[in-house]
Amino acid sequence: MRGLFLLLVIITALAGASYAGARFTAGRLIGPEPHSLGAPTTHFAFKGISTLRGKPRGWILAYPDAREFGRGGAEIYVSPTGRLLGTRPANLGQLLEARQAEQP
Repeated sequence: MRGLFLLLVIITALAGASYAGARFTAGRLIGPEPHSLGAPTTHFAFKGISTLRGKPRGWILAYPDAREFGRGGAEIYVSPTGRLLGTRPANLGQLLEARQAEQP
């Protein structure tokens, strides 16, 4: 019983670290002022991210209220280890940088 509890604690810690890494990676991409994108929704794609080649498993951070990026908003795809896998739209980083350059 004690070993099962320890295993559960380790799995929970690894999942939390993976989630924190995904949020950190997304934060580096969207910058310090993400308020205009709206609140993100985050979930882990156990069956794989169907919009990416090879359908890798990973975190999907979606910003559905960011309508200026097209229907459905913007999405950021991050691997369980915290590596950026892609975005929707594909040039999301450039669009956000251009938006920050326009603001005073």
